[in-house]
Amino acid sequence: MGKKVNIWLDDATLRLWEKIPTGERSSIIKGAIQTNSNKEPTDRKAEMIKMKLEELERTHAKLAHMNMQREMIEKELMTLRSEGEMLNISKGDFWSLIKQRAVLYSQHKSVYRSYSGKSKYSIFDVTNDKIYISNLRTGRNNSNFSKRTIDVAIDRLIAHGGKIPVGQFIPVKMHEYTAVALHPRLFENDGHVCWIREEVTPVTEDMIPEHNHEMPPEEWVSNENFLAVLLDGKRAFIGQGRKIVIFMKESHSSFGDGQDSFEEPWQTKHWKFIGPGMLYWGHEHQTQKMVSFSNASK
Repeated sequence: MGKKVNIWLDDATLRLWEKIPTGERSSIIKGAIQTNSNKEPTDRKAEMIKMKLEELERTHAKLAHMNMQREMIEKELMTLRSEGEMLNISKGDFWSLIKQRAVLYSQHKSVYRSYSGKSKYSIFDVTNDKIYISNLRTGRNNSNFSKRTIDVAIDRLIAHGGKIPVGQFIPVKMHEYTAVALHPRLFENDGHVCWIREEVTPVTEDMIPEHNHEMPPEEWVSNENFLAVLLDGKRAFIGQGRKIVIFMKESHSSFGDGQDSFEEPWQTKHWKFIGPGMLYWGHEHQTQKMVSFSNASK
């Protein structure tokens, strides 16, 4: 069975390629490969030097990876040996919660994004105790992770004291994005995946007060017109009237640039909560995570 491969052609070669009938292109490439593979290198020494340089480059890459792993383990040991209180995260509860929320995301075709906001994903399915992810740019929907992946990630998070560099929590990017998007106490900040140590309350519609066209307070605290919330880990205020209005106190890729949003707050009349802490808005299934502290001034 063959395998599909990609080749890059400059503009001039591409024009020549397009002149070849489509039915003859494969045979031409096969012939060229067979012809050249049978040729002995004209300079055996140069060929061996090239091979050894490639081998040395691969070795350097392995060493760099091993050094990074060593540094990570040393940091984890230092954290675990410190006198600070170790995080207590139930692996069973963690998995059960994100799986329940993933089912809701799947049912509503919810769209969530990468940390930068550039890439979009959705939950394709939750079956066989696995969460399947759809990459909306490529259309790929067979990438998945299970409780085993999450259990290892939780161990890393605990060993790092609740703040771990992005990519080290879960090495597969879209799996990490998904876990962080789903769990109420996880968020990304300044290149780290962070765990909220305080108890949080996932926001529901009946928690949001009427804004009555008032402005939110200067301090990040709830009042009679606004609820102080964490929107994907970013501090914000939310109030409702004919529309919901969101004022950001920190920059968010979809909702505004911190203090600038106080002049032009984000608002929409197309919104609902598909579950506790899951704000679903617009016409493209956008879904954001929203939680509140019992004391929002923390």
